[in-house]
Amino acid sequence: MTIQNIDHLTESFYKSISFDQEHYPNFDLLQDLFLGTGNLLNNTFEKPLEFTVQSFAQAMMQQIEAGNTSFFAQQEIADKTEIFGKIAQRRSVYEYSFKREQIERWPRGVNYIEYVFKNERWFITSMVWCDETDLCKIPEEWLPRI
Repeated sequence: MTIQNIDHLTESFYKSISFDQEHYPNFDLLQDLFLGTGNLLNNTFEKPLEFTVQSFAQAMMQQIEAGNTSFFAQQEIADKTEIFGKIAQRRSVYEYSFKREQIERWPRGVNYIEYVFKNERWFITSMVWCDETDLCKIPEEWLPRI
């Protein structure tokens, strides 16, 4: 029940949704990371986009199959995790790209992830995220020190 287990779980989440032309996202792994159907909410836009793990995977595959994207990478660049008993919450600052060779800084965002400890392991129960915009900047103290 350590923070390292949550670190690994979070890293596995980001790896599971990253892909290129040779490798689709790992939706089996994604489902294994969540307890039950999961709750994912993208609050970047005017109206929140709500997903279960299954509907999130379907939405990603529709974009891939329609030829709208052939590459996506997302990784955590800073975090803060709090654990109380068998529950935890993490503020995960991420960066992402839709291009393999992106020269400029990748766009960023913040993901709040909630976890529960059950059957001797941590699971993700829900996450909500928002991409950084000109009107909504990530606080400097949340970013990695360079």
